[in-house]
Amino acid sequence: MKNQKKNNHSVRREFYGTCPRDCPDGCSWIVTVEDGVATKLRGNPDHPFTKGRLCSKMKSYLEYAQHPARLLYPMKRTGPKGAGLFQRISWDEAVHEIAAHLQSAIASYGAESVWPYQGTGNIGWIQGINSAGHRLFNALGASRHSPTICSVSGHVGMSYTTGSAAGMDNEHLVHSKCIILWGTNTLVTNQHLWTFVQKGHENGAKLVVIDPVRTKTADKAYLFLQIKPGTDGALALGIMQQLVQKKRHDVAYLEAKTLGFQGFKNKILSKWNLNTTAAACGLEQGEISRLADLIADSRPMGIHLGMGMQRHAFGGQACRVISCLPAVTGDFNRLGGGICYSTGETYQLNKRALCGDSLRKKPARSLVMTRLGHALLEENNPPVKALIVTAANPVVSNPDQNRVIKGLSREDLFTAVIDCFQTDTADYADILLPSTMQMEQTELGDSYSHLYLHFNEKAVAPPGECQPHTEIFRRIAKKMNLPQPELYASDEELIRNALNSDHFSMKTVNLRKLREKGWMRPGWPEPFQPFINQFQTKSGKFEFASEQAERNGHGIYPFYRSSSTASDPEDGSLVLLSPAGNMRTNSMFSNSPNHSKAGVPAFLLHPDDADQRNLKNRTLVSVWNERGSFRAQLQISDRVKPGTAVSHKGHWAKLFGGSSVNAVVEERDSDMGQGAVYHDTRVFVSDLVSSKEPYQL
Repeated sequence: MKNQKKNNHSVRREFYGTCPRDCPDGCSWIVTVEDGVATKLRGNPDHPFTKGRLCSKMKSYLEYAQHPARLLYPMKRTGPKGAGLFQRISWDEAVHEIAAHLQSAIASYGAESVWPYQGTGNIGWIQGINSAGHRLFNALGASRHSPTICSVSGHVGMSYTTGSAAGMDNEHLVHSKCIILWGTNTLVTNQHLWTFVQKGHENGAKLVVIDPVRTKTADKAYLFLQIKPGTDGALALGIMQQLVQKKRHDVAYLEAKTLGFQGFKNKILSKWNLNTTAAACGLEQGEISRLADLIADSRPMGIHLGMGMQRHAFGGQACRVISCLPAVTGDFNRLGGGICYSTGETYQLNKRALCGDSLRKKPARSLVMTRLGHALLEENNPPVKALIVTAANPVVSNPDQNRVIKGLSREDLFTAVIDCFQTDTADYADILLPSTMQMEQTELGDSYSHLYLHFNEKAVAPPGECQPHTEIFRRIAKKMNLPQPELYASDEELIRNALNSDHFSMKTVNLRKLREKGWMRPGWPEPFQPFINQFQTKSGKFEFASEQAERNGHGIYPFYRSSSTASDPEDGSLVLLSPAGNMRTNSMFSNSPNHSKAGVPAFLLHPDDADQRNLKNRTLVSVWNERGSFRAQLQISDRVKPGTAVSHKGHWAKLFGGSSVNAVVEERDSDMGQGAVYHDTRVFVSDLVSSKEPYQL
């Protein structure tokens, strides 16, 4: 708690907190509470990264918490799965139902028939995907949950070169002379980073944006390269070849700090001249040459690499290739130089203790988050019989929406959903449990864009009978008569377990200090340059040649391989990208009043493509392929390239015509880490009249 004031007969208090959403910024905030009611939410002005600002979504978070459709009580299904028909029941009855179905599934099919399906609706350490329910499901021996929905391919790809995705500190972009925002619409999806980009520009940096879409961020660039989707790796190889050809690479650094550069240069880079690169990427040769010259003349170069570009068939390899660029220039050794994909790996909390890994007595299979449809319909060793969904909306967020719905519709599948609202996924639940929102619970938060750890103090009592995830899992454990004391640890005990880490960076971190100001920086050296002395690879060097990658079937050297989106088929199909928009975080806020005013989902299409199909602006269209279809409003725009279309992710299907963009996305693994391939999608588009499809909102 920040402070306490008494005015007349009222009591006014302020509590430190943090945003739990799946956003890189990890905002620190202050909640004002008067007489037990949260009356104001503002950014924490003392936070070094977020600097007192909140995004447009979170500015109305208090109102969203009071949404009339908020789930307040446990519910039990009364109609067919998917109909969304429920009746209120007691907590005791709800927990009894869940415990009984878990015990029945385990008795008949084994513990691995239980899948604790956790989403990124909360990415915190206590209530979120990092640990909520882990102790219970470890004790039960349930299947493990593999969270592949976001960034896994890039993490694996970069592990082969640098050993870690946690490269430069994003705050050090103020020292860069060339800032490259690669595959990130920073002004929309990483807003607080923009402060440091602007400061870098004031200090003389040139801003480069690389993206298939001319975004708001691209409008601010000194140089914008609008590449074909999925060709990021090809562009990086072409740039490096130009630097080597012009003798602008850092020979001394390459000889001292890297492994395998000569082989990489001779076997890979030599194939990527200007003509080859331009043809692959859909660029002019001059654009590539200009970027290479800018990099050569503007040391240090700092790259912030977005996560959308690795949601392709060969996204992991693309990240592996791009990470080579600061090694070729030697910028890993310079303040303001290098690459940052995610700072998440800098938080060295004691996850084993927090999650109760010792409670699991034998190994269990891992089920891939983004292969939910496959697992529910085809996995049979054993089949999934009980699904506990926490802070996830896979009907909207997962690939192959229709396949996911078919799996969730199984009558022999027991599904419990824990959420704040009756989402599209909640409609398929047997039991629906109401969870708390952030100001109503205790949490420990981090970020994947900065280096600060946050404490979120419970500020107000939850409405109705809402409970935090931790309490829900404690109740289930008690109902199942599980004896392990770790299953009943309080939230504060869980935080202390997490902070009790042997890692040197955590030695100065404790709960008392976190409570005092709401955040603190773990004890990493300042400035944070993790690769200044050595890399986190087996050799200790940057590895152009990786024996581990070769053993895993990814080639000893980084390379480029085109995906289906990089080709130009003759069937008239379009590449569909489904990036994040400004109004939602994944599927969250899709039911907010502000979002509802925005109306039908948009489908951006280049004027040439619209003319070829005789489509008119602002008309309703059907977007489809062999997997499914969704409806949208056509927006003709030159912000996309010919052959490419954009429709933002996260729309609830039941609010917008019964399906959404992931109805057309294939449930398929990327090259590394079993990541999803959302942007490896081809579709057709036609007006609703000619397609003879009814349109209903």
